[in-house]
Amino acid sequence: MYSIPRTLLLVAGLSAAAAPLVGQQPASRPALWLSAGVGLGWARVTCRICDTNRGHGLSGYVEAGGRISRRVLVGGEVQGWLKNDTTDQGNPADERLLAYSAVIYWYPSPRYPYYLKGGFGLVTYRLDVGTDRITSSALGPQIGIGWEVRAVSHFSLVPYVNVLVASTGAKLKSNGTEVPVNPSLTLIQFGIGVARR
Repeated sequence: MYSIPRTLLLVAGLSAAAAPLVGQQPASRPALWLSAGVGLGWARVTCRICDTNRGHGLSGYVEAGGRISRRVLVGGEVQGWLKNDTTDQGNPADERLLAYSAVIYWYPSPRYPYYLKGGFGLVTYRLDVGTDRITSSALGPQIGIGWEVRAVSHFSLVPYVNVLVASTGAKLKSNGTEVPVNPSLTLIQFGIGVARR
């Protein structure tokens, strides 16, 4: 006789307790995402006639893309590295490395907000010393890892590390004339970014 009212009370009580939990669930993630970051980078051009000393300078990235699933994102990225220095002779030496890549993000764990990143693209390098210019370009992969610290709404702070190595189809030119060497371009960068995902 009392089983039905007790059952209804139990269901009503559970429903009332669960109602606040529905509001606490994270909002649906945006289909489009944006991210940008800045930090330090180490770049190097390696070949038999190149200076292999790695230098550090300002480095950063901007990127945007879309969501395939809750744990997989794809997009396009531009990374950069700059260094201003002087040679042993006192001449100004300005270096710049830019990378244009297609990237994919994977979030392995639903519990911890870290990601693994892979990509492939074109890396370009330029060194200006006085009136002399050395340029190089190559195709290659990149890998990265980061940790997203939720700030507000869909925005996160993202400490990150990226590594690019490009040698496929590599060319090196000195003042516009191709030099018969096989260069390799490397960029290692770490810093902190802001992401809306």
